Amino acid sequence: MRVTEHPRWFFSVTSAVRTIAATILLVLISPNSLLAQAHWTDLERIVAIGDLHGDYTQYQTLLKLNEIIDDQGHWQAGRTHLVQLGDVPDRGADSLQIIRHLMQLQKEASRVGGVVHTLIGNHEAMNILGDLRYVHPGEYAALVTRKSARLQKNYLAKVLAYRIKNDPTLVENQDGLMTQLAQQYPPGFVEHRVLWQPGGEIAKWVTGNPAVIRINRTLFCHGGINPHAELLPIEDLNSSIRATLSKADHAPENPATREDGVLWYRGLATEDEVTSLPAVETMLSFYDVDRIVIAHTPTRGDIVTRFGGRVIMADTGISAFYGGHVANLVIEGSTLYSQTPAGRKSLTIEVR
Repeated sequence: MRVTEHPRWFFSVTSAVRTIAATILLVLISPNSLLAQAHWTDLERIVAIGDLHGDYTQYQTLLKLNEIIDDQGHWQAGRTHLVQLGDVPDRGADSLQIIRHLMQLQKEASRVGGVVHTLIGNHEAMNILGDLRYVHPGEYAALVTRKSARLQKNYLAKVLAYRIKNDPTLVENQDGLMTQLAQQYPPGFVEHRVLWQPGGEIAKWVTGNPAVIRINRTLFCHGGINPHAELLPIEDLNSSIRATLSKADHAPENPATREDGVLWYRGLATEDEVTSLPAVETMLSFYDVDRIVIAHTPTRGDIVTRFGGRVIMADTGISAFYGGHVANLVIEGSTLYSQTPAGRKSLTIEVR
């Protein structure tokens, strides 16, 4: 509602007070207000799940394996904090189905003291910024309705006109160009862009989520924090990513696309552990945490610890595209373990 709009209760002081009070209460308990929070303490159980890449079947398998949902797909995990580490879309057909279910769980969990954190990954950023190299054909097909053919036709006509305006020689091969464009922009493409472009429903949901959070003494993010670069407060990291994605900034120093940014950095998963250990320890000290949990770089198997447990790699390659390796991280108090279909496996963490 815009500030300039005046609903009926506007001129009634009593009714206005009641409405404002109800609104404040709703904000306080709304999952949307929880999404912006980046620091959490005194939590008993954390379940962290890596990249899903459009695989709804494996996503559901993990939720049930960790007793997050019941047989009807509803939240049953009480005050558990579920952390999805980003990269829900691309490479698989079911991205929107996963996102809708995560939205549902965010609401359900908030009613009983739980929280569903859905971190921003590089593939969420790519979709918002229009880098669609890895969009699965099924992601477009899932959005097709009776209106799609007309939307596609109108969109293709505008693209064709734009191309010819910039290169008049293309007019000689309009039919061939139109065929090419129809393959490039299939039915459902326009609907996908409406959802994902800045201001769209899914884009607003993504930018309402954090890129980095701290729960108890563990830091969570998608790619990683570069320990060799300037270290910034979590709030600064999150606000810069959100601002960039909200306005679809394509600047070279864009924090959402930089290879050493929190959405893309792979150094914690690939650098020599002996050489980089001092920098990693300095980084963890800066954030006052014991470890950082990352995704982005698939292990194609199980949860992997590095730097004596200071870095935990949680992207096991869950989706069918990466082999369907079902495993996730669970933190209960001071105990960390990998949850797999075969059972729990304690992680080796160096005592310090």
